[in-house]
Amino acid sequence: MKRLCIYLTYDKQKIIDKYIGYMLRELKTCVDYLVVVCNEEEILSGLNILKEFADEIFYRFNIGFDAGGFKDALCEYIGWDKVLQYDELVLVNDSIYGPLRSMKSVFSEMEQRLVDFWGLAIHGEGRNYFVGNVHEHIQSYFLVIGSRMLHSPEFMNYWIHLPYFKTFKETIAQYEIGFTRYFSNLGYTYDALADTKVNDSMNSKNNYSQYALIPFEMMEKRNFPFLKKQPFSVNTLYCQTQQNFKQALDYIDKETNYDVNLILENIVRIHNIADLQQTLHLQYIISNEEEKNLNVSIAIVVFLAYKESSEYVLEYLKKINRNFSINIFAENEEFLEDYIKHNYTCKAADEEAFAELLLEFEEYDYVCVLHDTDVTSEIEFSCVGKSYFYNVWENMLKDNNHITGVIECFQKNAFLGFLTSPQPNFGNYFGEYGRNWYKKFWEVQRVINEMGLNCQISEIKPPFRITNNFWIRGFVLKKLKNIKRTDVLYLEFLWSYLAQDAGYYSGIVETVEYASMNEVNLQYYLYKFADHVRGKCGDFHNYDEMLERLRICGLEIFCRKYSKIMVYGVGEEARARKNLLPNIEAYVVSDCQEKPQDIDGIPVKYLSEIKTLNDYGIILCMNKENQLQVIPLLEARGFENYFCV
Repeated sequence: MKRLCIYLTYDKQKIIDKYIGYMLRELKTCVDYLVVVCNEEEILSGLNILKEFADEIFYRFNIGFDAGGFKDALCEYIGWDKVLQYDELVLVNDSIYGPLRSMKSVFSEMEQRLVDFWGLAIHGEGRNYFVGNVHEHIQSYFLVIGSRMLHSPEFMNYWIHLPYFKTFKETIAQYEIGFTRYFSNLGYTYDALADTKVNDSMNSKNNYSQYALIPFEMMEKRNFPFLKKQPFSVNTLYCQTQQNFKQALDYIDKETNYDVNLILENIVRIHNIADLQQTLHLQYIISNEEEKNLNVSIAIVVFLAYKESSEYVLEYLKKINRNFSINIFAENEEFLEDYIKHNYTCKAADEEAFAELLLEFEEYDYVCVLHDTDVTSEIEFSCVGKSYFYNVWENMLKDNNHITGVIECFQKNAFLGFLTSPQPNFGNYFGEYGRNWYKKFWEVQRVINEMGLNCQISEIKPPFRITNNFWIRGFVLKKLKNIKRTDVLYLEFLWSYLAQDAGYYSGIVETVEYASMNEVNLQYYLYKFADHVRGKCGDFHNYDEMLERLRICGLEIFCRKYSKIMVYGVGEEARARKNLLPNIEAYVVSDCQEKPQDIDGIPVKYLSEIKTLNDYGIILCMNKENQLQVIPLLEARGFENYFCV
């Protein structure tokens, strides 16, 4: 049987990683001609990987997403005369890691099914928050088209007349979901490798994309020898299936011959580190490890800002092996006196020289950077400052045994580059939750660009921890040479991005004792918060329902303040909220955006057409990303009477 395969790849950074080479090598064992379509105009790194396996490589602008790439390959680059010389057509994109067993065995198994087209998994009929109603369909990242369907006029006409979709949503609705329905309605039969039916529900609302929520179960129990990229950026807290992702990686590492480092290399580069920290629950709990002779170089770097803290700092330092390089810095030389008496290496240094000082330790294998804190009652209860000090120093530098555990974390996890203590949740520190970027995103992004860091940064996804207390691989510190002294104040936002630039992910580290206490506190806060929301806003049964209760409650309070309401946005969210919003005078969109004349008789206006906003309350009915773009436009006009749904 002669097979033609079209493999499509897209990478924002124009990089081909090694996992693609592994997949192409496996495909070559089953196909006679392999074409790679790059949905970018060039490849900056890894082109040799494609050249090793591809018979032809084509480059194009990313017009029409995957569907557009396959369309151009079939209709223009290869041509139907050549396509129809083959018995089967294989369409694959780069969104899967694997295979975890040979592609020969996959094709051999599916040859026995005797269907017209097949894929790796089927999504059952359901309702998707993104596209609405979902018909049963083969997921389109891997499709195999048999001879009867391939050589039919309907198949060629389908691709010739397929439009170049403008949005990802259109691509999913009309291509991914529509492909299976279109050809099955013509009488062509289909099947899938994985057994997803076992998890399908009679209640279509409960049918979901199984690779996204239960990847471990899919590969261990459901005959799905791949891991999809997407789940690593999916928030699964509403059903808490993220245990599957770590289980999946462990399964691949221990139970298959696939090199899990091929996956880690790619996900660390392309995903937001805050997503990975959550998805892979990168929270390391250190038990009372036995102290070992660590064959590594370690530097402990301490910055002092409070004279009164010396009693507490010295208590920890005295428990630390003197073979480590222990270095104490302070702007005020008087603060160093107690440490000099104990023969520590001390130096007066300006805080603006923070980055330059750390560069001195880049040759060490591991560096621990710590700051003291205010343990007096000058600002708030001294016990709060002492608790914060304990949060940092106990989890970072408890004793020699703990340091052994921290170093072993790094050594067991080759892609781990940065560790810090958990976010404190007591006293005024509780108020730091949810503050995101502290309105410093654009400055941090500027610094990242000027430093030349290769990382994933997003205004809607702040760092999982903002801090200047951490353990880090010394190698990561090298990029500090690129930061200006005037930008050192942004370093507390940057550490996980510096680690990502060097090829590492980041995490949280705790002692067993601290983690136990912290878990109790977090459960208490959750209970009190849920109890308060239920009492003020009404009952709920899950996290999403609770958020909706809060939105409605907040919306009602906001609307009571204003006699006139404008709604910013004309999308589904705005239309869905219409019945909750009295006295809507107009809908508003940003200038130069497409807009209808009206929505149900209510006019739609450009922002520039609104002469005065002082008498109005404006409700932003749009997603978080769009809200962040609109808010500066409103505030630039001095308008602060807005509410974000």
